[in-house]
Amino acid sequence: MEKRNRIKKIMDENSEIFRLLLMMIFVFILVLIIIPDKSKFLSMSMFRSMMTQMPEIGILATAVTFAMLLGGIDLSVVGIGNLCGIIASMLVLQFSGSIGGTGAVLLAYGIAMMIGGVCGAFNGIIVHYLGIPAMLATLGTMQIFQGIAIIITNGSAVTGMDRAYGALGTAQILGIPAIMILFILIIALMTVLLQKRKFGMDVYMLGTNNKASVFSGISNGKITICTFIISGILSAVAGIIISSRAMSAKADYGSSYILQCLLVAILGGISPFGGKGKVIGIVLSIITLQILSSGFNILRFSSYQKTFIWGFVLILVMVINHIADERKQKGGK
Repeated sequence: MEKRNRIKKIMDENSEIFRLLLMMIFVFILVLIIIPDKSKFLSMSMFRSMMTQMPEIGILATAVTFAMLLGGIDLSVVGIGNLCGIIASMLVLQFSGSIGGTGAVLLAYGIAMMIGGVCGAFNGIIVHYLGIPAMLATLGTMQIFQGIAIIITNGSAVTGMDRAYGALGTAQILGIPAIMILFILIIALMTVLLQKRKFGMDVYMLGTNNKASVFSGISNGKITICTFIISGILSAVAGIIISSRAMSAKADYGSSYILQCLLVAILGGISPFGGKGKVIGIVLSIITLQILSSGFNILRFSSYQKTFIWGFVLILVMVINHIADERKQKGGK
């Protein structure tokens, strides 16, 4: 009886995760049924391609998740990512001749991530100290970061980096793309940070009730700024990955990514009102959507059709979540 109660408690606490797992299996079976050439979908090259594509959106979605846990949103993640990718690429071009390709790449990565953190801190300061809603603040900073990127590149792509710059985006370890391993490490680190550390508890408390968090001794300003700094660093990592894979960087790369990031986060159980959600939900969500996206590619859906579908699915998921929340509230009364 005690064992049964323990199992039931685990099921109740992770009901969202189990639901996502079932959804992932359902989508996989559905795509498998719809696609005429099943061998193409089940090939190792397809799985490797999926593992190469997932980290970009997955890391950006994780960056968005941190802001959403506070009850806000960060619309500037793609702008930060592109800006940091451009800066990293330009630094490699500048220093590869003097300190060598590998040294220049490591220096560029470090500086780009620092700049991502600064951009995130700028967002946090505007949101907390100026009291501007996160959506409006980051909408504005998105334009600022994109504008800076356009100014320093004159609107053109940065190319011609040392071959070492593309190693991150193309390298494999035991047949697994290095960026997929990096994504797994980031997810593990963020899970520990949010679920096992005081900082994570403070983030959830602030996102649930910002007034109660003050009375609990939490520094709302410090937590808000630190959270946006983490979001900025993650955005920078995603931007580096994108530019490393493409061996080029431009201000308008990934213009449709923000919609997909929001879809991944909300589908993964992250509440847009703050204080609810787990990073593991992001993993299941990105796998589900990547399976769907790979199916669309095989069926030759255009980018416009996919954008329409992502927007429709985003609205559908929010409606379903709203209905589920209302039923829970009625059930609790």
